[in-house]
Amino acid sequence: MSRRGTTRPGLWPTLAVLAVLLHPPTAGAAATALPEPLSLREALRLAGENHPLLSASRADVEALQAGAARAYARDDIDIGARLEARFIEPSDVAADQSRNDSRAELFARKQLYDFGRTDALEAAAQTRVDGGRLRFTAELAQYRIRVMQAFFDVLVADLTFARDNEAMAVAFVAADRLRERNQLGQVSDARVLEQQNAYQSLRMQRVRAQARQRSSRARLAQLLNRPDDLPATLTPPALKENDQALPEYEDLVKAALANNPRVLSLKADLEAARLRMKAERAGARPVLSGSLSTAAGNRDISSRNPLEAELRLDIPLYRGARVDAEVASARADMHRLEAELKQLELDLRQDLLDVWLDIQTNLAQRQQVQVGTDYRALDFDRAQALYELQVKTDFGTALVGQSRAALLAAQTEYALALDWARLSALSGESFSPYLQPQPSDRQGNPQ
Repeated sequence: MSRRGTTRPGLWPTLAVLAVLLHPPTAGAAATALPEPLSLREALRLAGENHPLLSASRADVEALQAGAARAYARDDIDIGARLEARFIEPSDVAADQSRNDSRAELFARKQLYDFGRTDALEAAAQTRVDGGRLRFTAELAQYRIRVMQAFFDVLVADLTFARDNEAMAVAFVAADRLRERNQLGQVSDARVLEQQNAYQSLRMQRVRAQARQRSSRARLAQLLNRPDDLPATLTPPALKENDQALPEYEDLVKAALANNPRVLSLKADLEAARLRMKAERAGARPVLSGSLSTAAGNRDISSRNPLEAELRLDIPLYRGARVDAEVASARADMHRLEAELKQLELDLRQDLLDVWLDIQTNLAQRQQVQVGTDYRALDFDRAQALYELQVKTDFGTALVGQSRAALLAAQTEYALALDWARLSALSGESFSPYLQPQPSDRQGNPQ
C-alpha cells in the first residue's frame, strides 16, 4: 500500500523533515549479535529451549529420570568383596592353633523375583517421566507463544510510534501556522494556546510510544536470553496461517481431550499412581533372591566353605499396617489426580471456546480493517491530489489516518496469529507453524 507521492515544497516536506528530526535511532541499533533485521522464525530459533522460564520444567524431568533410574536399579546385581583382618585366640580343641584368622570373600547377590512389585514400580517411574516430558512440551509451547507476543509487541510499538510521530508533526505545523496568524491578528491567543495544548498532548503520547519501543525490545531481548542485546529492526512475518479455515468447536474439544499435552501428562501421572498402588499392594508378597560367594582364609577351618550358592525365599508373615498405609496413600494420589484431570478438562473446554470466539471476532475485525484501510488509502490519494492542485485540504490528517489504519491492521493480524498459536497449544493440532521447534532449533529438549 503506497501513500507517498510527488509533492511540491510545502507542508509534506516539512512533515518529512520533522519526522526524521523527531525520530532518533532506537536503542539497540548498534552492532549486535542478533540478526539484522530479526525475523520471527530467527527469534524463535535463537530462543531455543534453554531460557530460565523452562529450567524448572527441565529440572523436573531430570529428577523424574533419576527416580526412574533408581527404580530400575532396585533389583540390580550386587557384586562386592569383603576383606577381614582378624587376630584370635583359638580354642584348645581347634586343629589349627594359629592366631591369624584373616580372610577374604567375593560375593554376588541379586533379587530374582518379588511377584510384581518391582515391575510396577519401574512402570510407574517411567510413566512419570513420560508425564514430565509432556509437561515440558506444554511449557515450551507457552514460552514460544510469549516470544511471539513480545516480537509482535515490538512491531506494534514501532507502528504506534510512527502514528504518534506523524500526529505530533501535524499538530506542530498547525500550531506554528496559528502563531503566524496570531501575529497578524487573525486568531486569538486562546486559539493558539488551545492548539499548543493539543500539540503538547500529542507530544507526550509520542514520548510514551517511544518508551514502549525501548521497553518492548528489552522484553524480547530478555526472552531471547540476551538482555544486553536489544533488537534494532524486526521483519514483519507473513502469517499465512491466519487464512486457514476455523474448525468446529466440538472437533477442537475432541482433539484437545485426546492430544493436549497437559491432559496427557495428567493421565500419565494418574496411571503412575495406579501402578504405584499396585506396587504397594505387592509389598506383602514373598521375595525370591539368590547369592553366590567364594571365600579364602588364613586358617584352615572345616566349617568354612570355599564356595556357596544360595536361593532364598523371604515370606512376610506380618507387616502391621504399613502396606495398607502405603496403598491408601497411593489411592489418595489417584483421587487427587482424577479431580485435577476433570478440572483441567473443564478449563480446557472454556479456554478453547474463548480462543475460538476470539478468532471469529478478529476475522470479522479483519474485514472491517480492510474496508477502513481501503478508505484511508483513497482519502490519502484524494488529499494528496488536492494538495498538489494547491487546494486547501487537511493533508496531515489523511496521513495520520492512514497510519492508524496500518496499526489496526497489524494489531488484528498479530492477534489472529497468537490466537492460532494458542489454539494449537490447547488442541494439540498443528494450527501454528511457530510452536514446535525445528530439529536444528533444539537445544537439549529432555529425552
